[in-house]
Amino acid sequence: MHPIYLERPSGTRDLYGQQLQKKRWIEQQMIAVFRSFGYDLIETPMIEYVETFAQGLHGSEQEQLYRLFDRRGRTLALRPEMTTPVARVVATEFAHVASPLRLSYAAKTYRAEEGRLREPVEVTQAGIELIGALSPDADAEVIALMATALKRLGIEHFRFAIGHMAYLQAMLAPLQETLQARLRQALIDRDLVRYEQILAQESDVDPKWLESLREFPRIRGGLEAIDAARELALDERAEKACDEWSELFAALDAYGVAELTHVDLGLYLDHDYYTGIVIEGYADVLGVPICFGGRYDGLLERFGRGAPATGCVAHVERLLQTVEIGSEQPFRIHLCYLAEQRTLAFSFAAYLRERDYAVATSRVEVQELPSLEAQSIGECFGMFTAGGELLTEDSLLQQIWEYYRSSGASETDGGKSIC
Repeated sequence: MHPIYLERPSGTRDLYGQQLQKKRWIEQQMIAVFRSFGYDLIETPMIEYVETFAQGLHGSEQEQLYRLFDRRGRTLALRPEMTTPVARVVATEFAHVASPLRLSYAAKTYRAEEGRLREPVEVTQAGIELIGALSPDADAEVIALMATALKRLGIEHFRFAIGHMAYLQAMLAPLQETLQARLRQALIDRDLVRYEQILAQESDVDPKWLESLREFPRIRGGLEAIDAARELALDERAEKACDEWSELFAALDAYGVAELTHVDLGLYLDHDYYTGIVIEGYADVLGVPICFGGRYDGLLERFGRGAPATGCVAHVERLLQTVEIGSEQPFRIHLCYLAEQRTLAFSFAAYLRERDYAVATSRVEVQELPSLEAQSIGECFGMFTAGGELLTEDSLLQQIWEYYRSSGASETDGGKSIC
C-alpha cells in the first residue's frame, strides 16, 4: 500500500500526453463554436462563498460541496457547477449591461459524490449561458449550438431529450411535499420502477389521477408526445408548458435540428433553479448524458437582478470517451547534440518549430552517445556529430536537414536560436 502522498484523491485523474492534448482540443473546438454563435468567454473563481451556491442549490446538493475556510473564518466552497457563479457575475459586474448577454466557459467543477465511487468529483464543464431572452427560440438556440458543437467534434449519432420542469411540478403539485420529494428523486435517478412503487403505496390518491401520474413519465416522442402531455395536463401551468414545447419544436425545425430531439415527460434535472425547458444530450456510444441544461428564469432574481435565462453545459471528460479523433499529433523530433554543436542544434530546432514540428533537444556527452536504435518509439531521432552533420534514420528529417543546409538557412539566421 502506497503512502497517501503518492495517491490521487478518489474521483480524480491524471491526464498527460495525447489524452490531455485531445481534451484541450475538445475544449478549443467547443469554444470556437460558442464564439461563432456570438458568446463571449467568462472566467470565475474556483472558490466562492458558500452562500453564493446556496442561491442555486437545494439542501442535498449543498451537502456535496467541498468546503474550506478563509482567514476570517468565512466558509468557502469549490464550485460544483458554473451557472450560479455566472449568475452572480451578471447580477453584479454586468448589472447595467443590456440584455441579452451571451457568455461561455470551459472550467473545472468539483462535487463530492459520496457512495458513488465511480463518479468523478472533478468535472470539466464547457458551457453557455444566454441571459435576458425569454422566448423558446432562445432554448432552441442553445440546443442548436450544442448540436453544432457535437458535430464539430465528429460525433455523428446523438440525440437530445427535452423535458419541462414546470409541467412536472404541475403534475406533482397536489401531492404532499414529502411524497413529491421522493417521486422527484426517483425521476432524477431515472428509476421508473421505484417511482411506480412509491405511487402504489398511496391509497388516498384519486385512481384516475394516479393513473395519469403513472403514465406521464413514460411518454416520449415528437409532436405526438406533446399532444399526449396536453391530454394529461392538470392545470394551466401544465398546458402552458405544452405550448412552449410546441413553440420550441417549431424553432428547432427552423434550425434544422428537430430530428435530433424528442420530448421526454419524465426528464427531471437535479438543480433547484430550473424552471422550464430542460435538456439532456446522449451519444449512442455512451450510456450517460454528455450534456445537459435548461431554463432557469428565477436564479438571477435571487442575486438581485431578475432576468430570464437558459443554458447548457457539456461534460468534457465524457466527450473524451466519445470523441474518436482529436487533434492531429505534431511530428515529434528529438535532437541530441554535443556541447560544441549547441548553436547548430538550437538553430535547426527553431527552424523546425516555426514549421509546426514538435522538437525536443538534449545535450549528451561523448561517452553517452545514444544509438539510433535505442530511441523511444513514436519519436523521430537525430544526432549531431562533432563535425556538424545530422545522423538520422528518418527520411523526412534527413530531407528537411538537407534543404536547411542547402538553402543557407543555417547561415542567414545569424546564429540566432530559440531553444
